[in-house]
Amino acid sequence: MSVAERFGASIEVDGPDPETEGFFLVTRREAVDHEAFVTGLLGLFGTGGRLVLHHPSGFAIVRMSFGRAQRLKQFQWVEAVGGVQFDPERLAAVTGDPEP
Repeated sequence: MSVAERFGASIEVDGPDPETEGFFLVTRREAVDHEAFVTGLLGLFGTGGRLVLHHPSGFAIVRMSFGRAQRLKQFQWVEAVGGVQFDPERLAAVTGDPEP
Protein backbone atom coordinates (compact mmCIF):
# COMPACT_ATOMS: atom_id res chain seq x y z
CA MET A 1 0.00 0.00 0.00
CA SER A 2 1.37 3.41 -0.97
CA VAL A 3 1.42 6.47 1.27
CA ALA A 4 -1.24 8.09 -0.93
CA GLU A 5 -3.52 5.06 -0.54
CA ARG A 6 -3.07 5.02 3.24
CA PHE A 7 -4.30 8.57 3.54
CA GLY A 8 -6.92 8.36 0.80
CA ALA A 9 -5.07 10.99 -1.22
CA SER A 10 -4.69 11.38 -4.92
CA ILE A 11 -1.49 12.68 -6.44
CA GLU A 12 -1.35 14.54 -9.71
CA VAL A 13 1.80 15.93 -11.24
CA ASP A 14 1.18 18.20 -14.19
CA GLY A 15 4.09 19.42 -16.24
CA PRO A 16 4.13 22.21 -18.78
CA ASP A 17 1.99 21.97 -21.89
CA PRO A 18 3.91 19.65 -24.28
CA GLU A 19 3.70 22.31 -27.01
CA THR A 20 5.25 25.06 -24.85
CA GLU A 21 8.60 26.10 -26.32
CA GLY A 22 11.68 26.76 -24.26
CA PHE A 23 15.44 26.41 -24.18
CA PHE A 24 17.00 23.12 -23.14
CA LEU A 25 20.53 22.05 -22.32
CA VAL A 26 21.27 18.74 -24.02
CA THR A 27 24.41 16.81 -23.10
CA ARG A 28 25.87 13.94 -25.06
CA ARG A 29 27.28 10.71 -23.74
CA GLU A 30 31.06 10.84 -23.40
CA ALA A 31 31.60 8.08 -25.97
CA VAL A 32 29.62 9.97 -28.65
CA ASP A 33 31.52 12.10 -31.17
CA HIS A 34 30.53 15.76 -30.93
CA GLU A 35 29.98 16.19 -34.68
CA ALA A 36 27.68 13.14 -34.69
CA PHE A 37 25.83 14.62 -31.71
CA VAL A 38 25.27 17.95 -33.48
CA THR A 39 24.30 16.19 -36.72
CA GLY A 40 21.77 14.11 -34.77
CA LEU A 41 20.23 17.20 -33.20
CA LEU A 42 20.01 18.99 -36.54
CA GLY A 43 18.42 15.90 -38.08
CA LEU A 44 15.71 15.94 -35.42
CA PHE A 45 14.89 19.63 -35.79
CA GLY A 46 15.35 20.05 -39.52
CA THR A 47 16.69 23.56 -39.06
CA GLY A 48 19.82 25.10 -37.60
CA GLY A 49 17.76 27.94 -36.12
CA ARG A 50 16.75 25.75 -33.19
CA LEU A 51 20.37 24.95 -32.31
CA VAL A 52 21.29 28.04 -30.28
CA LEU A 53 24.85 26.98 -29.49
CA HIS A 54 27.00 23.94 -28.93
CA HIS A 55 30.45 23.22 -27.57
CA PRO A 56 32.88 20.37 -28.25
CA SER A 57 32.98 19.60 -24.52
CA GLY A 58 29.66 17.85 -25.09
CA PHE A 59 26.65 20.08 -24.79
CA ALA A 60 24.19 22.07 -26.85
CA ILE A 61 21.43 24.53 -26.10
CA VAL A 62 18.39 24.06 -28.29
CA ARG A 63 14.98 25.72 -28.62
CA MET A 64 12.20 23.14 -28.71
CA SER A 65 8.88 22.17 -27.20
CA PHE A 66 8.70 20.56 -23.77
CA GLY A 67 7.21 17.41 -25.30
CA ARG A 68 10.04 17.09 -27.81
CA ALA A 69 12.60 17.60 -25.03
CA GLN A 70 11.05 14.72 -23.09
CA ARG A 71 11.22 12.46 -26.16
CA LEU A 72 14.85 13.46 -26.79
CA LYS A 73 15.83 11.67 -23.58
CA GLN A 74 15.15 8.28 -25.20
CA PHE A 75 18.06 8.54 -27.65
CA GLN A 76 21.14 6.49 -26.74
CA TRP A 77 23.51 9.34 -27.65
CA VAL A 78 21.83 11.79 -25.25
CA GLU A 79 23.06 11.82 -21.64
CA ALA A 80 20.66 14.40 -20.19
CA VAL A 81 18.11 17.07 -21.13
CA GLY A 82 17.09 19.93 -18.86
CA GLY A 83 15.41 23.30 -19.16
CA VAL A 84 17.49 26.46 -18.96
CA GLN A 85 16.74 30.16 -18.87
CA PHE A 86 19.00 32.83 -20.26
CA ASP A 87 18.83 36.23 -21.83
CA PRO A 88 19.39 35.83 -25.62
CA GLU A 89 20.62 39.43 -25.94
CA ARG A 90 23.27 38.95 -23.26
CA LEU A 91 24.32 35.66 -24.85
CA ALA A 92 24.72 37.39 -28.22
CA ALA A 93 26.85 40.09 -26.58
CA VAL A 94 29.12 37.49 -24.96
CA THR A 95 29.47 35.23 -28.00
CA GLY A 96 29.76 38.09 -30.50
CA ASP A 97 26.83 36.77 -32.54
CA PRO A 98 24.23 39.15 -33.93
CA GLU A 99 21.20 39.45 -31.70
CA PRO A 100 18.62 36.66 -32.24
